[in-house]
Amino acid sequence: MTIRTRWLLMVLVISCGLVTPAVPRAFAEDNPPKTTPAADSQPSPEHPVGWRGDGSGQYPSANPATKWSAKENVLWKAEVGTGSSSPIVVGQRVFIAAEPDLLICLDAQTGKELWRKGHKISDFPGALNAKTPIRPSQYGNATATPVSDGKHVWACFGTGIVACYDLDGQGGWVSWFDLPQTTQYGRMASPVLVGDKLLVHFGPLVCLTAATGKLLWQNDRATATYGTPARARIGDVDVIITPGGHAVRIADGAILAADLGHCTYTSPVVQGRIVYFIDTSISAVQLPENAGDKIEGKELWYEDLSGEFFASAVVLGGRIYAVNRDANYYVIDASTGKTVLKKTLELPPAGRSESPNIYPSVCLVGKHLLVGNDAGESVLIEPGDTCTVVGTNLLPGSSGGTPTFTDTRMFVRGGKFLYSVGRQPVADGQPR
Repeated sequence: MTIRTRWLLMVLVISCGLVTPAVPRAFAEDNPPKTTPAADSQPSPEHPVGWRGDGSGQYPSANPATKWSAKENVLWKAEVGTGSSSPIVVGQRVFIAAEPDLLICLDAQTGKELWRKGHKISDFPGALNAKTPIRPSQYGNATATPVSDGKHVWACFGTGIVACYDLDGQGGWVSWFDLPQTTQYGRMASPVLVGDKLLVHFGPLVCLTAATGKLLWQNDRATATYGTPARARIGDVDVIITPGGHAVRIADGAILAADLGHCTYTSPVVQGRIVYFIDTSISAVQLPENAGDKIEGKELWYEDLSGEFFASAVVLGGRIYAVNRDANYYVIDASTGKTVLKKTLELPPAGRSESPNIYPSVCLVGKHLLVGNDAGESVLIEPGDTCTVVGTNLLPGSSGGTPTFTDTRMFVRGGKFLYSVGRQPVADGQPR
């Protein structure tokens, strides 16, 4: 695999082209149903929404359409520009980042653009004399998914800019951080909100006061890969688990443990005291019941896998559901790490090395698992050990962004458009 191919794989899955988006337009389809996002799409400081929703990729109360295409069950599509940042839904608003430096807010019901903000590095004169020169990236700077507590939204960009606004695009702050980049091809990790603190993995892991952007601490040892860190709690202590396997105390940035596991492109998945790391191998590590100044993680199991994994997994009901870039679908016993099922999906690239590729992360949507590629093709699968495919769907356009969901809606990127997909009435009055 060439370096260029490998990079395209990593950037598209986690959150590409440095292209200035066209003037946005919203296209409402005929007779969209008068439904609105569910009340539980309103996040709070205790339950923020960001990358993969709460980080798990699970939306068990969602009940969106099971069939969609460019002509079927598309409620609206809005032109937001290219990119691979995933959308988030905050009540009646949808937020998404777009190249080269944009944070865009849309009305969730209609797709109408409410506001947009640009974040140019030229607005920060100090960037000309940065200690670590900003490395230009042809793959884009707006790959991270925003995060919200229901009152504010935060976004970060590969240039080192972090921004905060209220939901109307007012107030807040915008800051630039002169921090070294430790990943070769760009910054991909999304920000993580924990209470009144914002964690950003620019290279070193940094913690900011969410309300002001003040730098509270910086940890240079907990360096970034391409995945997003995951929040965990050990006893009454909040920690962040990095894809590189560090457990960092959020209060002061102290490293409590290192080498717990490793993810190059994916994000660790936390369930209670167990952290799952997936790469060319997969492992499960149990965190202790209480946190001291140092902790030890207990490796429960470790198993080798084949292929490269760019899509983060879903852990559900004692099973790990994962898919590698070649569309090989795995069902893994979460208690032992043993592969229960490996099956090549009828979803391009279907075992080949050429594109399209499986970049979007796996999602649990109501009763089904959604697996898709970066060409808009996807399959719905029943959870279990048999890989029962219950539907195949297609939207035009290419994106490695991962969809997000509310009660009856899916919001998914396709090329330069953001789509809202939901059930529409048909001739007999029954939704599909």
